[in-house]
Amino acid sequence: MISFKQIKLADKRAAQQQQVIQELNALVKEIERCEAMIADLKSELETVNAKYQNRKTTQEDVDFLTDLLACAKKKLLWEKHLTRLRKRTPEVLEVMSRLLNDPHAPPSEQTRGKMLQALQAVQASMARLQGINLA
Repeated sequence: MISFKQIKLADKRAAQQQQVIQELNALVKEIERCEAMIADLKSELETVNAKYQNRKTTQEDVDFLTDLLACAKKKLLWEKHLTRLRKRTPEVLEVMSRLLNDPHAPPSEQTRGKMLQALQAVQASMARLQGINLA
């Protein structure tokens, strides 16, 4: 017979498992935002370089440098976002590993499948992000 304490623990673990799945899916969305940010930044930088290709006046130099500074600020924001992702990802993976290996309340096969699917989505997103060439 299953005790009330065991039922309570199973419910708690199930909620934690769902939370990990949600966090993994949130990581995927954040990685996709990083991809979009860097793609936009690269496009903007190319536009700035094309626009100011033949600078002839000091004012054009100033405008060029101002636009470059705006791009640099966006890149810094992107790098901060990436740093947060690099810090958060191992934490989420550690919790997921602990929940998967919990002998007292192992996840169901359906939950394991969802975790695996979310993990594969994170992996694919990270691979795409690493494939972006920063010039």
